Amino acid sequence: MDNDDINFPDVRTGTKNTPKYLELTEEESSPFYGYDYGHVFLFSMAYAFAHKLVPKSVSGERNMPAKRFHAPERNMMRALAVEHTDDLNVIKDSLEYVKICEEYANAGFQEVYGIIKNNNFEKTKREDILLNIINNAVNEQD
Repeated sequence: MDNDDINFPDVRTGTKNTPKYLELTEEESSPFYGYDYGHVFLFSMAYAFAHKLVPKSVSGERNMPAKRFHAPERNMMRALAVEHTDDLNVIKDSLEYVKICEEYANAGFQEVYGIIKNNNFEKTKREDILLNIINNAVNEQD
């Protein structure tokens, strides 16, 4: 275990968003049903980054325990922060790169939540909802 893993902070989801994160993991029709709300955070973060959304500051306490993020997720967060800042040194400060990721997740979450809540779940498989969101992001890049 390196120092960054020891110093990795708990993560903010945003005071207003927290109940919605839980809703997406507990509602059977949600594509995140049965998953940890850390997955919602990471998906929202990646969605915002892929759609070039402007990061939004996050309010509230650090309510998502650091233990929800394992090495692959932390590496993804580091990569996003490096790309955002164009500075490899950002990975030396876990508070800073986690803050960047929180802001991206906050920017993307409302759109992801809206897409999921406004979808006709009876006609679409849960897994297809996420694939559609991902495909739309890829198509926008082309």
